[in-house]
Amino acid sequence: MSVRPVPPEELRSRLAPALASARPKSPESLWEFVRSVYGLAVPRRAVCPGHAAPMEYLARAILAPGRDLVVWASRGGAKTELGSVAAHLDSILRPGCQTRILGGSLDQSEKMYEYLMRKWGGPFAALLAREPTARRTALANGSAIEVLTQSPRSVRGQRVHRLKCDEVDEFSPDVWRAAQFVTQSSPGRDGRWIPAQMEVFSTLHRPFGPMAALVDRLLQCGVRNAECGVNGEPRQEGAARCQSIPPSELRTPHLLKWCLWEVIEPCPAERSCSRCPLWTDCEGKARRADGYFPIADAIAQKARASREAWEAEMLCLRPRADRLVFAEFDPARHVAPLAYDPGLPLYRAIDFGYANPFVCLWVQVNDGGARQGAGNGGDPDLSRLELRVIREYVARERPVAEHAREMGARDPGPVLATFADPAGWQRSDVTGTGPCQELARLGIRTRTPRAGILEGVELLRRLLKPRDGGRSGLVVDPSSTWLVRAFQEYHWDESDDGRRNERPAKDGADHPIDALRYLVTGLFLKREAVRERRW
Repeated sequence: MSVRPVPPEELRSRLAPALASARPKSPESLWEFVRSVYGLAVPRRAVCPGHAAPMEYLARAILAPGRDLVVWASRGGAKTELGSVAAHLDSILRPGCQTRILGGSLDQSEKMYEYLMRKWGGPFAALLAREPTARRTALANGSAIEVLTQSPRSVRGQRVHRLKCDEVDEFSPDVWRAAQFVTQSSPGRDGRWIPAQMEVFSTLHRPFGPMAALVDRLLQCGVRNAECGVNGEPRQEGAARCQSIPPSELRTPHLLKWCLWEVIEPCPAERSCSRCPLWTDCEGKARRADGYFPIADAIAQKARASREAWEAEMLCLRPRADRLVFAEFDPARHVAPLAYDPGLPLYRAIDFGYANPFVCLWVQVNDGGARQGAGNGGDPDLSRLELRVIREYVARERPVAEHAREMGARDPGPVLATFADPAGWQRSDVTGTGPCQELARLGIRTRTPRAGILEGVELLRRLLKPRDGGRSGLVVDPSSTWLVRAFQEYHWDESDDGRRNERPAKDGADHPIDALRYLVTGLFLKREAVRERRW
C-alpha cells in the first residue's frame, strides 16, 4: 500500500490550525508545550531570594507580551536558547510578527539564529515561505526573523515587533543607542494586535557597560521584582509611586535575574555537602533546584576561574572588577552626606568640554598638615588628609561664560583656587582664545598642573585606601552622581586583542575623574608642577 506524500501547502493548512488550537494559555500549558515540541524542560523554580526562574521569562514573553524584558543570567543559563524558543513561537503563533536578532557581535547574533534554524525541521518546515538564508527566515504567514549586524546603519530604520539583544554588554554605545528606537506595535497578518517588545539578554560582567547602566536604572525604581523587576526590598517612596500606576500603564522594563542555582541539576541526597567544593556558595540551594546544568561542570568551572569571575559570570553577584581603575571605591565607605564647612578651604576642579560634558567639582580639604608632608621626590603624605567633594556641576554644549555664571551661583563660599586641564590654554582657531583665558577675563583664574594621568590616578587610589576605624581619605556627597558613577566605571583601556593597556579608557567616565586629578596633583605634588597665568 503506497502512502501519498502530503504536499507542503496541504501540510501547512493542517499544521497552522493545529498549532493555533494548541496555543498555550497558561504557564503550565506553555511549559508542557515547550517540553513536548522542543524537548526542553525549562527550570521553573527560583532558588535564590529575589531571583526568577527561567520559565518566567518564557511565560512573560509569550503569554503577556508588550513589556520590555531584561534578562540578567549566568553563563550557561540558557539565555540564547530560550530567546530562540520565544522567537520561534512568536513567528508561528502571531502571523506577521517581525523579529530581529542583534548580538554583541555577529557571531553572537548568528548563535541565536542557529538555534532557531534547528527548530524548522520536521513538520515546521512546511510553515516556511522559502528556504531560509544565512541571515533571514520568512514564513508563509508573513512572519520573518532576521539577523542584524553590530553597526548603527544595520539597526537604524528598522521597525519591528520584537528585538532580541543578546550579550548587550558587548554592544558599542552607538548601536545600543540606536537599538532603543527599533520596536513598534502594529496589527499582524490575521488582524490581531502585536505589541512591541524589546528583550535584553546578558551577563553583567562589565561594571561600566550598558547592562550595568540598564540594571542600575531599574534598581533605582525601588520596587520588587513582581512590580518593576527589581531585586531586593522596596523603598517606600518607589513602591508607593509605582503601585499608584495601573498595571496597563506600567511600561518599565521587567528585570529577570537568575544564576547558576536556578539552572543547576538537582543535587542527590547521597551527595555530601560538607565535602562539596560548591558548598560555600551553594549552602544547600542545589537540593531545591530543578535545572539541567551538571554539578560536575560547575565544580570544574569554579576550580578554573578566579573568584571575581565566578561571582560575576555564574552567581550574578557583581561585575568583575579586574579592569576597574578604582576597584577600592565602595559607596558604603566613600559616599556620605556632606555640608559646606566654612572652616575648611574650598576649591574648584574643572574638566573642560563642549560636546563632551563640562565638569566642575567643589572640593574641601581637611589636610591635617598633609600639604607640608611631602617626602623625597615630592611624594606627599596623604595619611591624615580628607578630601570632601561636596557638589558637582555637569553640562554640555554651553559657552564658557554660561559655565562661569553657573559656577559663581553655585559657590557655597569663597573659593581659594580653581584647578583645570592644562589643555584649556590652547587657543581655538575660530575664537583665538581658550577656555582658561575666557575664565580669566570673567574673573576666574585657573591653575593647571603639569602631571601625568597615572600620577593623579595613584594619588586618588591612595586616598581611597581604608584607614584605621574604617575612615577614608576621600568622601563624596551622594548628590554628586556623575562622580560616584565615574569612580565605579572608570576602567583601563583594552587593546584589540583583549589585553589591558596601561592607560584608562576615555569613554565618558573619565571627565569627572580628570577634574579631580587636576586638583589632587595641583595640591599635593610639587608646586613647580602647577602652571598659573595672570590676565
